[in-house]
Formats: sequence, C-alpha cells, structure tokens
Amino acid sequence: MTFSALKSRLGASRETLSQTLDDLCTNGVVARPPMRRGSYSLTGPGTLVGETCGGAVEVVQSTGTLQVALKKWPMLVLTAAGRGGRRYGELAEMLPGITPRALAGALRDLEGADLVSRAIIPGAGRSPAYALTERGWFMFPALDALISACDDAMKALHRANPAAHPPK
Repeated sequence: MTFSALKSRLGASRETLSQTLDDLCTNGVVARPPMRRGSYSLTGPGTLVGETCGGAVEVVQSTGTLQVALKKWPMLVLTAAGRGGRRYGELAEMLPGITPRALAGALRDLEGADLVSRAIIPGAGRSPAYALTERGWFMFPALDALISACDDAMKALHRANPAAHPPK
C-alpha cells in the first residue's frame, strides 16, 4: 500500500505515519519493496501479527475503548493483569521499560474505562491489588493473542537475523 493511501485511510499525520512506518520497517514487520518507491508491504512476521490485529481492533471498537487503546501502555497493562499480575510491583516487573508514572497513568485509564478494578488489601501496608473487570476479561483474549503473535514474530525475526533483532 502506498504512503498516501495509508495516510488517507488512517487519518494519521504525515509525521506520525512516517515515524510509525520507519519503526515497523526497522523492526522487520513492514518492508519497502525496492521496485515500488513509496509503497509498503507486510513481511512474513508482519503478516502473522496483522492476522491477529483484526480481533484486537474489533474488541476495542465493540467496547468503545479506542481512546484508552491508542495510548502506549494501557492495553499492555491490561494483558499483564490478565496474565496474573495483581499488585503494582508485579505489573511493573511484567512490563520491562514501563516507568512508575506510566504504570500509574495506565491503571487510572483502565479503571476509568471500567477495564480494571482496584481494591485495597487489608493487612500490613494496606496495598492495592488490581483485577480485570468483566469488560476487561472480554478484551483480554484478543489482546493476549496479539501480544503472543508479536512475540512469535520477534522470535522469527531473531532466528532469521540474530544481529538485527536481539531477543527481548
């Protein structure tokens, strides 16, 4: 698909789309065919990821959570909670690279969208614990499948070119 067609279809700014496509190319998910200047296509691993995106997009649309889903961390935090993270420290450990501020903001966003609930656990420290709500559990399978597909794609890219795609 061409850059202009993608820009028109997605409604993204030129700068945002350009940066996103550069990142996708760098990560081996999208390629620029040499004979078609300004055109982009999915690589094999990109196709694997793309096939699972439909389910994630559908669940985001059906729950009306697009504004939360478009942010960097909330859907990853939701998935970590679905995979067993209950306490703040557990969630942070499951998400390398997330800052305390980003995790707190993502949890607030998820609570506001009724995707995660927060409860205070009595006892020493009265610390909070987080759990997916019914709505969060509705979204979890599609998001978990997408993250698993991304992990599989990165492993495939690493096998094909270990130096360019170190395992994460």
